[in-house]
Amino acid sequence: MDRPLPVSISATFLSLLLFTSSLFSVVHSTQFKMVNKCRRTIWPGILTGAGRTPLYPTGFTLKSSKSRTLSVPRSWSGRVWGRTGCSTDPSTGKFTCLTADCGSGKVECAGSGAIPPATLAEFTLNGDQGLDFYDVSLVDGYNLPMLVVAKGGTRGGCSSTGCLVDLNAACPSELKVAVGNGSRIQSVACKSACEAFGDPVFCCSEGHNTPDTCSPSEYSLFFKHACPRAYSYAYDDKTSTFTCASADYLIIFCPSPYTSMKLLGARRDAAELPLVNKTTMYIGRSHSSTVSSPVAFGTTFTFINKCEYTVWPGVLANAGTPTLDSTGFELPGDSSRSFIAPAGWSGRFWGRTGCNFDGSGSGSCSTGDCGSGQVECNGAGAAPPATLAEFSLGTGGQDFYDVSLVDGYNVAMIVEATGGSGMCASTGCVTDLNRICPSELRVGDGNACKSACEAFRRPEYCCSGEYNSPSSCRPSVYSQVFKSACPRSYSYAYDDPTSTFTCTGADYTLTFCPSTPSQKSSKDPTPTMTTNPNDADGSMSESGGNMVGSQAGSGSMEMGSGSGLESGSGSEAMLADGSYLAGLAMGESTRINLSISVLHYAGLFAFAAFLLSFLQL
Repeated sequence: MDRPLPVSISATFLSLLLFTSSLFSVVHSTQFKMVNKCRRTIWPGILTGAGRTPLYPTGFTLKSSKSRTLSVPRSWSGRVWGRTGCSTDPSTGKFTCLTADCGSGKVECAGSGAIPPATLAEFTLNGDQGLDFYDVSLVDGYNLPMLVVAKGGTRGGCSSTGCLVDLNAACPSELKVAVGNGSRIQSVACKSACEAFGDPVFCCSEGHNTPDTCSPSEYSLFFKHACPRAYSYAYDDKTSTFTCASADYLIIFCPSPYTSMKLLGARRDAAELPLVNKTTMYIGRSHSSTVSSPVAFGTTFTFINKCEYTVWPGVLANAGTPTLDSTGFELPGDSSRSFIAPAGWSGRFWGRTGCNFDGSGSGSCSTGDCGSGQVECNGAGAAPPATLAEFSLGTGGQDFYDVSLVDGYNVAMIVEATGGSGMCASTGCVTDLNRICPSELRVGDGNACKSACEAFRRPEYCCSGEYNSPSSCRPSVYSQVFKSACPRSYSYAYDDPTSTFTCTGADYTLTFCPSTPSQKSSKDPTPTMTTNPNDADGSMSESGGNMVGSQAGSGSMEMGSGSGLESGSGSEAMLADGSYLAGLAMGESTRINLSISVLHYAGLFAFAAFLLSFLQL
């Protein structure tokens, strides 16, 4: 005869059942781990799709380098995005954001979606055949780089997707969302063409509301070229929707453009397109009724710090060219950061050292300081002495670039071109000149080395007054100090033939404190330097040597360190790889035949530079 269980046993059994059910639910939930790799705080927002169990919280604060993991129901659908520039009005208590605000007036979005432009990660979990469907969409515009990585999936392609490139700097002007005024204008987001113009052609609406009638525009192609796996317009399904079964998801804000394969996972990547293109499409003119406007390509600048200390790069755009996404930032040792510059951009980069900034970003630097009193230089240039990398990007033609010591030296730097055509030689200064700087040029305890112009203010060193032409301004003993150690760098204002380089369609890597280059590049003859007996100050002139070819390119370069580019030929020729001194590994000493009047100085310095370069090998 069956007897009912005692009440105590029934209660225990019920509790165990509820616990098991709860555990089963947790085990079968999906984990969303959100990671903020931006250099500033962001505020993720979450919107659950209609008819689905809401996911909480619906918005939260995520500081730089922090992460947060949420458990998501297996049949959840919705979207995730990052808000930027958020603050609370102390008088009203209202919370608002510069980009992707959800309009709730609070950190929690409470059922409200992102106000465009906003980069969106969209999910439908446990859909058809038990697969998750996910994408990163730029259909509503762009405000932040974002990467979605599927982890531990059992079926489906489980490809990573996202937009790894910072598009704000290269955003077409008619789509750009900017804040600030004067020299402090900053691009913070990039609208979709639909949001900017409301044209059915761009919105895939009215008579353009089918895949057959809505085609990619020049604006959607701008997004698609930079971020090939992200949605760029409403019917971009074939290359932008991804599937995986039983996976957890890593959602990274501001990922590195060169995210490691270890992070992406060892599984086969089934996506048809790469995660990122190394060049970004730049719209060459404003919107009109025609959707086939020409495009040019932007250039990616990647900054790498290999110093044993933090460097604060400074950025100055020349007059008439747009500012980049930052005019100054912190770059810790062994880290990197990338920016995109539009075609036609020109300006300079440098590294600031010995900086001390407080929590609000206010402070100053020992070398290369731009005098803004902030991490951002806001249109101000470097206070000498400073090693400068100078660029003038072509609009479909050649880029011109150099590394200049005309304003002195503070940190070793090398510029390398990748993916371009033409000569595309590397240039820079690898030797640590601070260690062997002449005492009369030395700054402080040896943390920088002045130019002779800065130290003595004499026209013959500054190429000014009666010395303001290539024929009257010659290399001095002091400029030769720099040239002997760093043969490819500008050493004085008219050092063009050996110091200006060209490339077409390249991206550029600027490395602070690079290691000594490989001897593989040292395959060409080195020109000799001889002393002009008529130069009483010991200035140098160059012998032609066995130079072949002619200096490439034409046009001018608006650089503060020297004259414009001059067409060269004959004795001012470059070698085939784009470098007059291509036979030298940068940082090695040149072969110099000096008169007795300068051997006591430049000769000893060249030998010291050689020893330093040798010790670095």
